[in-house]
Amino acid sequence: MTPALAAAPWRCFGWSARAWSHPWGAFLREHAGWRGRSGLEIGSGVHSSLAPLMLALVQQVECSAHVADSLPMIEARNSALLPAADAKRIRYPVRDLRALRGQWDLIVMKSVLGGVYRTQEASLADVHANVGRLIDQHLTPGGLLVTLDNGRTWLEPLWARFGARRNGWRVFSRGDLPTPDAMYGFGVLGGFSAATRLGAVGRLIDDVLYVADRVLSPLTRRHAVLMHVYRKPP
Repeated sequence: MTPALAAAPWRCFGWSARAWSHPWGAFLREHAGWRGRSGLEIGSGVHSSLAPLMLALVQQVECSAHVADSLPMIEARNSALLPAADAKRIRYPVRDLRALRGQWDLIVMKSVLGGVYRTQEASLADVHANVGRLIDQHLTPGGLLVTLDNGRTWLEPLWARFGARRNGWRVFSRGDLPTPDAMYGFGVLGGFSAATRLGAVGRLIDDVLYVADRVLSPLTRRHAVLMHVYRKPP
């Protein structure tokens, strides 16, 4: 990973990028001594992939998507952020969260659980079962599972009026997921993205909201972005 990318990790994230990257920075600081050999990103997208950031922790990364069509665009986006030697450390397979085979030292998912386990199709028990299965069956001893998800803030009813969550996307409160080994939360306003609706102007609005969130985050425990970290015993 280049110094420029280390200084601006938000370039790997999609909408509300600065807000979503903030917990990742806290995670890296607290796990600075952890290293592994293999990593898997589940559910990467054409606008957001954390595989380049995972190279700071593991030697090789599988950057997977549910369908093959998006993989060339994801690879092009990631390769543009990395030196050629680092780009070669990432492979791009098709993988399904619910039908995984193999084990990895590091598994990362951003905005995956909420979409796979939507409110009208699944329960929290299904989410818990999947998290447990990932840890037990797909992490190597001492490995880490990292999930980033939308958190439920006191502004959730307002976002719903703008059409957010209309598709049944699951939003998590603290305590909804299994008890983690580490947890990070950030933001109140980052649960809504102006960029997805207003383009370049919206991105500027999102940056302003991020500055406001840096002030608001310490004042609440109900954050718009939640990161859970699970460690499999050695």
